[in-house]
Amino acid sequence: MAKTLTNTSNTKPSFWTWIHLNRIKIALVLFLVVVPLTLSLIIYTGTYANGQRVHFDAEATQSTTFINDFVAIDEIDALELSIEWTELKNPTEDDQGMLTGGYYRFNILYTPKENYEIISVAITPVLKTPWTERQVLGTRSTVTTTNRSFTILYNEDLPLRPLWFVTVDEPNLYLKVEYTFITASNQVTKTVYVSFPLHDLNPDKVVS
Repeated sequence: MAKTLTNTSNTKPSFWTWIHLNRIKIALVLFLVVVPLTLSLIIYTGTYANGQRVHFDAEATQSTTFINDFVAIDEIDALELSIEWTELKNPTEDDQGMLTGGYYRFNILYTPKENYEIISVAITPVLKTPWTERQVLGTRSTVTTTNRSFTILYNEDLPLRPLWFVTVDEPNLYLKVEYTFITASNQVTKTVYVSFPLHDLNPDKVVS
């Protein structure tokens, strides 16, 4: 019996042929799905990155240094910080509809680590609203081995929703820590930047 030859015209189209035949559908999918997802990813990533940058100047200028590399309160070489969120007062609207009167209050002290003789410690605090560029600079103050209180005015209406699917319940506390200590008979001064998130914490007292 003679063999039946396969008709090459009935074979499945190649991948590139399929792409060519469906190029309009593919372009439509890219336009309606992939491009918006990519743009959303860029927006969210950029917004998050900007929200992690902090400066410790009264106002940001062209010469301002933005910090995005922070350590925890127990990761400083010569000392360990202890921070307690003692008080929160939420802002209220004044006659002009402006938020006013809000603040965060903390207690702070340091404990020297073994073999370190601490001469002085000072902090400059900032409250930064995550996912935004909003921040409030506090007053530089000294820190000792006993509790010292510091207060930062903060007049944001929380929770804040800067983007879809993003909710900000609390700001983050950042500290510029300047400290001087004695090591090997030499006096050394260092500056480190500390991050202290508040989103999983509650204040000891909420003032109405």
